[in-house]
Amino acid sequence: MPALREMLFPETVMAMAVLDASAVGKGLRIEDISGLFVHLEGANVKVRDVALRSVPDGFYSEDVESFVGRFLAAGYAKARSPIRFYDSGLRVCREMVRKALRENANEVKKVAAVLRYDLDKLIGQEPR
Repeated sequence: MPALREMLFPETVMAMAVLDASAVGKGLRIEDISGLFVHLEGANVKVRDVALRSVPDGFYSEDVESFVGRFLAAGYAKARSPIRFYDSGLRVCREMVRKALRENANEVKKVAAVLRYDLDKLIGQEPR
């Protein structure tokens, strides 16, 4: 098992999912993001623990719900299903992914490869 410091925080994966959905113009449901953790586990990508439970449409995580709730409370996302993040929320997500890349690039790149995310599109250009 990898050392805890080598494992990604689940919020990084959540932020990546938000950025990817925004890049292709779609909203997300809690279940959409939650299911990614099952997919990553099946691909042997290690992410810190996320509580998941089965629901009729797949999986649900209160950890994901909490992540989204913080963005809703800050006014960075629209409280509808599917959830859509405003530019301010996307900026926060971009910074989360950039920080994770600086600290643990290999694991972030593994997640991106498994989920077929284009990291360059997710994080865009660094501000000057």
